[in-house]
Amino acid sequence: RAVASCLHQFRGITVSPEQVVVGAGTEYLYGLIVQLLGRDLSYGVEDPGYPKAGKVYGLHGARCVPLALDESGVPVEAVERSGVQVVHLSPSHQFPSGVVMPMARRQSLLRWAEEEPGRYLIEDDYDSEFRFTGRPIPTLQSIDLRGRVIYLNTFSQTISPSMRLGFLVLPLRLLDRYRRELGFYACTVPALEQHVLARFISGGHYERHLSRMRKEYRDRRAEVVEAFRSSALAPRVTFSEERSGLHFLLRLDTNRSDEELRRLTAEAGIRLSFLSEYAAV
Repeated sequence: RAVASCLHQFRGITVSPEQVVVGAGTEYLYGLIVQLLGRDLSYGVEDPGYPKAGKVYGLHGARCVPLALDESGVPVEAVERSGVQVVHLSPSHQFPSGVVMPMARRQSLLRWAEEEPGRYLIEDDYDSEFRFTGRPIPTLQSIDLRGRVIYLNTFSQTISPSMRLGFLVLPLRLLDRYRRELGFYACTVPALEQHVLARFISGGHYERHLSRMRKEYRDRRAEVVEAFRSSALAPRVTFSEERSGLHFLLRLDTNRSDEELRRLTAEAGIRLSFLSEYAAV
């Protein structure tokens, strides 16, 4: 009930508590999804994208197909060509590119999912709470009228990485199948932690915490960006998608390879992640 209330307040998602499935982190929940939808299906994953999703689906025996991104995220034409039945997306703030999928693209993907039975979109909404400017675009789940979206989120980003508490929101059409086939699983999150979090949310503490954290992360991000723009590197760097989430993409004009930059920055005590690390191939 607390999670359903939280989703309605912060993401405009209206669901019943029965649709919420709690689990110890998103990796565990990925495993539940592939068991629920089927190992015999093909799963499309963003390229570049979060590598663990595809690894978990693959380890469960599913076929994974990389879907190359454009400036708006995963193109529906690429999905159609791939022959997949399920697509894993992070439309609110794509990882790692930072792309925010526009409404027209979201609607086109929903239409694709509605065209054939057994097609689903997995919406990974991992850090949508941290949008710093403008109004957030509605989630896929909130505009899904045919029950084709499985919504996924976690409190690890908003509260603490050590808090392994994530959740799924299943469409009503999948509830009976979940109860019949996977309902025997014991919840992997201790009841005490769930009760504490529920009281934290219902008491208004989570809302105040998010407000403080948005300001904190917005200020930190501004300091980092300003440090680059006021440095000797300024003519060589550009930023993209720095308005939301807990990461942004920095492009550096250089002839050095990623491996060389990784070594040089590590020697200077700086840890960078490179886009090439998240390519599916």
